[in-house]
Amino acid sequence: MKQLFNCIMQGTINDVMVSGYIDTETLPVFHPMYERIYFIINENIFELYIDDGIIQYNNLKNINLWFDIDEDDQFSLMSIYSQLFKTEHEIKVMQIDYKAIPFSNIKINYKDGQEERQLFLDPNNFFGFTYYN
Repeated sequence: MKQLFNCIMQGTINDVMVSGYIDTETLPVFHPMYERIYFIINENIFELYIDDGIIQYNNLKNINLWFDIDEDDQFSLMSIYSQLFKTEHEIKVMQIDYKAIPFSNIKINYKDGQEERQLFLDPNNFFGFTYYN
């Protein structure tokens, strides 16, 4: 996790994505799968996932389909950057706190302009991550 945290603090978070699928039977509707969250930092993609309650990560080259979908559905991605950080502007991460014990959350202290804020990524949900400020 140290590599990921250093990259977040020293680099620029360009986007945060969640994968899911688009149900195309009626009006197209996106269904997010919050088991994995993707941080796009500079040119790197970091996949955060939960393994036995502990948050882990992979460094990826691409975001690929990782779950089964119906043949008439379509794999897709959605940006959740403005939901996580409550801004569309670039933020500066000041500190990240995380203890690699089951069901511990990641606390990210960041600055949005002059405002100091916090983001919590919580692995304590059956359907994956929840997040709150």
